[in-house]
This record gives sequence, structure tokens and C-alpha cells, in this order.
Amino acid sequence: MYFPVGWPKILDIAETGDSCQLLKICCDRVKILFAILTEDSLRIWYTKPCVPIVCHRRSAKSIEKHGRNMLVEWKPDSSMLVVVTEEGTLLLYSLGVVDTPKGIYNQIDSPFQNLRRDSAELFVKETIPCLMLALSHEVPLFVPVTCISCVSISQMMVATKAGKVLRIRWDGVEERDFSLDLKRIPFSVNQQVSY
Repeated sequence: MYFPVGWPKILDIAETGDSCQLLKICCDRVKILFAILTEDSLRIWYTKPCVPIVCHRRSAKSIEKHGRNMLVEWKPDSSMLVVVTEEGTLLLYSLGVVDTPKGIYNQIDSPFQNLRRDSAELFVKETIPCLMLALSHEVPLFVPVTCISCVSISQMMVATKAGKVLRIRWDGVEERDFSLDLKRIPFSVNQQVSY
């Protein structure tokens, strides 16, 4: 059975003259922000109300070097995101809050009496933060990535097509003690043969 929650929303993410293909939508842990990944951009939106906050578009040189975007994953504290490219590069983005007391979307009442709102319920009560998205690290793995998952506040797990499972810290350093090469692990169907 299917139980919808709330009304469906149609969001226009295309900019003027832009034909972007949506690849993935991913919420942060507390579901206040969500990331929209396209082939060449990463966009951060606020959930309620559903408004865009920041967008980072990769240059043509970066796309030629690393390939187009494929996957995105949040850090549990929502301070960073990782984007996986086609060529197997991890692009680590830091997300910071810029201190502005009013936020980025402010509703101002009309100076004309007949156009003013009658009720305070018609105002957005949430302060939508001003965010800054910046590329902090590029981690080339030189092999295509199939899956990525955040396993802790300090590490993520990356599975590659070459049969490796890597543990990488959010500062871009690989934890070699916790990484596995599945080709080197012996498997046996018959338990007697494995002894």
C-alpha cells in the first residue's frame, strides 16, 4: 500500500537557458536541508518553505578532468557533502553558515494599507540561514565508484568497481587499516576445504 504524506511539490530547478538532468535528491539527517545533484552542479535547498539557498556549478575544465557528477552524500552533522564523479574522484564540499540576523529570505509588508497582510500567520516564521558552499578537497581514486555511505561523523565508506571497500575520513585521508580488497579475501563454499 502507498500512504502519501503531504501534497506533492513541483520544483523548478532549471535556470534560464539551462537544461539540467536531475541525478539525486538527498536530505540531511535532521531533514532541514536537502541537496539536489545534477550532472554539473550541487544545489542546497531549505525544506520548509521549499526555497533554494546556494548553488555550486562546476567548471568545464573540472568536468573534463574528473567527469560528471554521479552521487552525493551528507556528513551526519550537515557541515560537509561528498560528490562522486564518473572518473572516481571524491569532491568534498564544506557547508558553512554565514551569520546574518535576518537570514536570506525576508518578507516585507506593502506600504499600502489595502495590500498589507491581516494576519501574522501569512508570514514565514522560519529564519532561512545564509549558507556558503565551497570545495575543500579533491580525492582521486582513479577507479569508478559504485556506492558511498557515511558510517560515522569522521569517516565514509566507498565501494569501487575494482572490488575495494575504502574507509576515507572527511578530510580526504584514506584509513588503510580499515580498507578491504575483496579480491584478496579467500571464500569457500565447502567449509572442509577452507581448513
